[in-house]
Amino acid sequence: MPRTLPAVRLSAVMVAATLTAATAGRGPAYAVERCKVSSKTVDNPAYSGPWPDNWDFTVKACATTSGANIRHWATISWDLPESSTHADSIFNATGTNAEVTAMVEGGAMAVTRRSDLAQRLNQAKDGSITPASYSSHWPSRERLFTDVVVFLDWRGDGKGPQKLHFAHSPSLPGSAR
Repeated sequence: MPRTLPAVRLSAVMVAATLTAATAGRGPAYAVERCKVSSKTVDNPAYSGPWPDNWDFTVKACATTSGANIRHWATISWDLPESSTHADSIFNATGTNAEVTAMVEGGAMAVTRRSDLAQRLNQAKDGSITPASYSSHWPSRERLFTDVVVFLDWRGDGKGPQKLHFAHSPSLPGSAR
C-alpha cells in the first residue's frame, strides 16, 4: 500500500527529532551559569567644577559550573561623566583595582584575584573589563558564589581608596566529582 503525503512528512519529522536527540549529548558538559548585575553611581570627590562628575559603574558577578569545575568571574563596566573627557590621571595606580573573590557560603573566602583598573579608567573612555577569573573543584557540601569589590583611589582627594561593594552572584553547589 503506498504511503500518503502526511505519513511521509511525519516520518521525516521523526527522523529529524531522533537525530537531534542523539547528537545533543555529544557536546561539552552542561554548564550552569548564575549571574547578578548591580550598579552604583560614584561622585568624584576630587572635582568641584561646573561639569557633572559622577561615574556610573555596573558589575555582572557570575559563578558558572561545567562538570566538576566552578568558575568565578565578573565584568565591570563604566560610563564617564562629562568632566572626564580628557585622558588624565584621575585615579592613583596603586589603589585602583577590582577584586573578584570565590566565596564559600557562610563567609569563608576561598581565593581572590586582583586586577588593575587605573590604567583603563584613566584613558577617559567608557569601557569594560573582565578581570582574571578563578576555576577549581569544590566539595559538594559547599555552596559558592562570586563576590566583587572595586577600589577607587581618586588622585587629589587627600584620602585612600574608596571601597565599593557590588551584589554577589547567586550561589552554586560544589561537585563531588
